[in-house]
Amino acid sequence: MNVLQEFKTTKQLVLYVLEHYPETRNSDNKLYIQAAKLLGAVTLDDLNKIKLNLISVHKLRQQIQNKDGLYPATDEIKYIRNKREKEIKNYMIS
Repeated sequence: MNVLQEFKTTKQLVLYVLEHYPETRNSDNKLYIQAAKLLGAVTLDDLNKIKLNLISVHKLRQQIQNKDGLYPATDEIKYIRNKREKEIKNYMIS
């Protein structure tokens, strides 16, 4: 499987989770755990077997919510994320 196919498959999984499990829209950790469960992960050892990359899930969630405008986080979480982004930018500048 090439990278493009892998991301398409992972994106479909992330879209499904965000649609069917609204609580995952506010937390990448919850999103990753639910996606891993759907792939059959039950134990921590299973996470190595399913080869679901946490960073890929995070980046896809960002794309789906921020660029595609689907399954947004709550206003409170959007505020927290925007504030954190500004803090990081300010830190990087100084």
